[in-house]
Amino acid sequence: MHRSPRYVQVYNQILAMIKGKGAQFAPGSKLPSEETMANSFDVSRVTLRTALSLLKEDGVIRSVHGQGHFVSDDYDGDDQGIETMENPLLKSLTTGYETVETYHFINKPSSYTDELLGAENQLYLTVNLWYRSGNGNVANELTIMRPGLIAEQGGDLEDADWMQNFLERGIYQLTASSELTVTLSDRPVTTFKRPFKGSIPLMLMTEDLFTTDGTLLAQNKFYVPAKQFRAHLHRYANRN
Repeated sequence: MHRSPRYVQVYNQILAMIKGKGAQFAPGSKLPSEETMANSFDVSRVTLRTALSLLKEDGVIRSVHGQGHFVSDDYDGDDQGIETMENPLLKSLTTGYETVETYHFINKPSSYTDELLGAENQLYLTVNLWYRSGNGNVANELTIMRPGLIAEQGGDLEDADWMQNFLERGIYQLTASSELTVTLSDRPVTTFKRPFKGSIPLMLMTEDLFTTDGTLLAQNKFYVPAKQFRAHLHRYANRN
């Protein structure tokens, strides 16, 4: 019987340090340095880094340039994915953030937004949320909606905290169904009003939110550097 490759053994050893009984590292905590782990497991740096890259692929850890490797903030081994009616950006951003910048514009009608919102010659609202970590932006949300929706919910466009909470949580309580498309973004990064922290390409999630009668509440576009993006989806067999 063949033994597992050494990097697989190291993967399993590190995983055991993170989850299950006797776990040594909680979500968000920092792992030992690569030199310390390589010596502890008696393997080369190449073998260790192969194991670490697989742990990153599986969403168990995240790496911060110049700082080291950290257990993913939301890792519990049994997390819900983007199939739940919640903000998908918060489910797929692999790095943490400290602050959110919010700003908005009321825009003149366009043929695209008239068709999107099912109206003719109607002003539309765009809201930007920029998620910031340290000295850079790690994600951007762009939302298109009717300007009247905010007033209908008792909100204030000038209240940044209310707007953030509504776009991250409140609007999903009004949503009966949604359509979500995930792709690579073709939009040049130079066209964004803020620079992104991290390298291109950008991942793009386009989300349409609908009420029970099929009316579009909003369209969200979430932009995330690919190295900071991981979408998790539970799937079930169709027994019909």
